Amino acid sequence: MTDQPAAPYTPPAPVGAPPDLSIIKIPILISAIFNVLIALAWLPFCVTIVISIPLIALAVFEFMLFTKLNAPDVDPPSLKGRTQIIAILEICTILVGSVPNLICGILVLVNLNKMDAPQA
Repeated sequence: MTDQPAAPYTPPAPVGAPPDLSIIKIPILISAIFNVLIALAWLPFCVTIVISIPLIALAVFEFMLFTKLNAPDVDPPSLKGRTQIIAILEICTILVGSVPNLICGILVLVNLNKMDAPQA
């Protein structure tokens, strides 16, 4: 055997804290609530039932994404694509007169890059 000393132990680099997703979760929750309220407002009219159905479907997907983002073992980069699609659909709801959803969609898209980087 050789008389070389063993290499000193070097601990792995710290990963950092997971990113703070509240800047994304809160607008998604607000948008989902507004989608339900606006869908209920459009529902009583016979012609506009077709408007309320996609809004309710979008609200369901937003609630599902909010639940996944709140999970303790969340992997934010894996949800980035889904979050981006929902944010774009939130912006599209301006076609039915939903200004709060437009604002929430823009906020989510602006802060979407924060899902990747861990906090220092």
